[in-house]
This record gives sequence, C-alpha cells and structure tokens, in this order.
Amino acid sequence: MSAVSLQGIDISYGSVDVVRNLDLDIKSGEFVVFVGPSGCGKSTTLRLIAGLEEGRSGRVSIGDKVVNDVDPAKRDVAMVFQNYALFPHMSVADNISFGMRLRGEPKEKIRANVADVARMVGLSDHLHKRPGALSGGQRQRVALARAIVRKPAVFLFDEPLSNLDAEFRAAMRSELSRLHRELGSTMIYVTHDQVEAMTMGDRIAVLAPLAQTGHSNLMQFGTPEEVYHRPANLFVAKFIGSPPMNLFDGRADEGGIRFGEIRLPMEGQVPAAITVGVRPEHVLLNTGEGPFMTGTVEGTENLGHEKLWFFATEIGRIVARTPDTGNFRLGEAVNLRFPAERLHLFDAATGGRREART
Repeated sequence: MSAVSLQGIDISYGSVDVVRNLDLDIKSGEFVVFVGPSGCGKSTTLRLIAGLEEGRSGRVSIGDKVVNDVDPAKRDVAMVFQNYALFPHMSVADNISFGMRLRGEPKEKIRANVADVARMVGLSDHLHKRPGALSGGQRQRVALARAIVRKPAVFLFDEPLSNLDAEFRAAMRSELSRLHRELGSTMIYVTHDQVEAMTMGDRIAVLAPLAQTGHSNLMQFGTPEEVYHRPANLFVAKFIGSPPMNLFDGRADEGGIRFGEIRLPMEGQVPAAITVGVRPEHVLLNTGEGPFMTGTVEGTENLGHEKLWFFATEIGRIVARTPDTGNFRLGEAVNLRFPAERLHLFDAATGGRREART
C-alpha cells in the first residue's frame, strides 16, 4: 500500500478548465471518497491518478515516486469501473486471472491466487461460469476480484455500484469496507452518492464544479463527521445531508444574529449579511426553551423509523426530522426552535463558514 499525493493539479479539455488548484494528500492504507455532483472533476481526477488522463500542470505521486510521466501499466494501481468491463466469452476464473496470464505468471500461482481471491469475495462456486450467468452483484465481485488478485499499491473505484439496485448496493458497500479492513490497501472511491461517501470513507473529499466555485474544485477534505457536523462552506452544507440543511438569510444585530422572528446573542466576528443553517434533526417542535417562530404544517413523510415534517414559515420552508413520534395535522401551527449550539453560520458573500459563540 502507498500514499497518494496530488499537488497543484490543473486539468483542461481544450480551453475548458475541469480541475483547478487541487491539492490532496491521501495516507497509506486510507479509504478516501471523492464525492460531488456531475461535472465536479471526480472521475477525471481518478483517471489522472491512473494515468488515463493528462494534467496541464501539477504533480501526482504514488508512494515516494512522482508518476506524471510513468506509463499507466507501471503505476501499480488497479481500477474498477462502473460497467464491470468483463470478457463475456471467458469464465469467471479466466476473467479474474486475465492480467496474471498476460504477465506470464506460473499456472500454479495463478490457480492458487484465483482460488484465494474467489473465497474472499464469495465466488468460489462460480469460477466455471461466464459473466452472463451471474447477477449484477456477482459481476461486480468478479471485477473486484480481478483488481484484488493483482495486489496493487492503490485501488481506484469509479462509481462501481451505480448499476446495482438498492439492496445490492448496501451489501456491496459492506463488502468493500470489509475488504479494505482485510487488505489494508489504499483505496480511492468516486461516487455522487453521499450515503456511500458517509458510510465507507475514512475521509471524504467534497468536490464542486468550477463553474460554481471559480478557484478550486475542492470544497472540504475531512472525516464524515467533520464534513457533516462542520461543513466548511455553503456548498458542502447544501450537498451533504438528506434532506439537506435548512438555510436562511440572516444579519448581524448588535452583538447577535437575527433571522425571521428569532434573535440570538452571539460573540465573535459575524459579517453583516450571513446565512444561517440548521440540520432538520436539530429543529425542535413544540419543545425546548428560548425564542421560537411559528410554522404551519404543509406535509409529512413517514419513513418508518422517522418522520420528515415540512413547515411554511415567514422565512420559507423548513424541514424537521423527528423519531416516529408526533401527530401534527396539516395546517396546524407548531412552535419551531433552533438550539443556538446547533446553528451553522456562513458568510453570505463568500459562502465560507464563520465561527461564533452563544
């Protein structure tokens, strides 16, 4: 396993910049997820690491070696794609061993390695089959096994679970996390699915399209807890979380902040125009102390283990998440409170996070 370092990465297609000013240091043995919407450069960056894309500037290092000019086949990386890329006329065993056979490795070693990896991914009983006889989840396991058998320094995953249904995606997330623990390898995983990012990554790199940022794709690089509980800017606050964070226009007001009917005292440097955020699960309904605003129930979604409530207020729609309790009626007026310690403040002009104390 090896660390991966990206320094000053710029990637362009003709005159169009796709990635700009990207700096990332990924630790040896770490599972890092690139997450973001379409067009944010996540797959392009992954392909750059693999050697399938060329950057306009910057340095790519794997371990202690700069690999900008190293052939993809010699970078000691294995890539797993969204479309599996299996040979339909070959058996599972032959698909897994294809690279080893190309390198001319001994047949005994190939058989032993294929058997070991097949046990690891649960394919021992399917080695004689062809991909067409397998389920989508099993075909993805073949693609994983083909990468694992190489024992590369770095695994690269480009949205490998996108073609699976929800049940298989959940199972494969667990499998990939288990394989990471078992192999201890460096893994870089690309997805647009924040659930995959939050549940699998040791750290998450949240990327944004340059059209929305203008200066760099990287919005935040941190643990799932850091990204969720302390988003670095408005982009991260909006993108991470389902349903997303409630955001309101606010303003500094004589040693405090005000949004709608609510005024809270705050200490610290707060810009005159701010955006106030609160996660749906931190909105209190008809409970708690302190200032409140009134919301009218517009609708609800019962998810079994929890409920989502949608309120109309003077500052716009507010979403609250509660356990499977409460029975508010449509049109009912409810007191909404926002604990000061749960509020997130962002500079309305720059979008950057601002810190203040209650």
